[in-house]
Amino acid sequence: MTRAGLKSLVWVVVVWGAALAFWVLLLEPNINDDSWSERVLAGIRSLPAKRPADVPQGQWEFMVVWTMNLDANCGYSPHWVSREQRWRFLREFEERLQGPVDAATIDWIWDEYARNSRGGQSYSDRYRPTRSPDLKFAQPGDFVFPNN
Repeated sequence: MTRAGLKSLVWVVVVWGAALAFWVLLLEPNINDDSWSERVLAGIRSLPAKRPADVPQGQWEFMVVWTMNLDANCGYSPHWVSREQRWRFLREFEERLQGPVDAATIDWIWDEYARNSRGGQSYSDRYRPTRSPDLKFAQPGDFVFPNN
């Protein structure tokens, strides 16, 4: 192989190596993280339609909206949620959504965020809806669910 051919081959290897590193280190993890976030948010957004019969509408809305806030404040960034735990959480969350849900499901979500996300424990201590004294005053329509 000529010197020029070897030089060209080295450049091809360098360019492909850089492209592969860019994919492995930046693009693929971000796509993976976006997929996780979108699936978790979709699961939380499915909760309004799954209100248990024994929970008043206003109280269920209160719990679901605060859980949406939890996700936005403690789970949206991949750097806030333990990578080791995120997919385990999503699998169990989606399984739980297949059956009946209740206030214990909301508490389970909050427990998981408290255990596995940066800031989750302090957020849970301050805002967990199932422990809020305001829960009993929540009325239907007090909270608006975002469409997207």
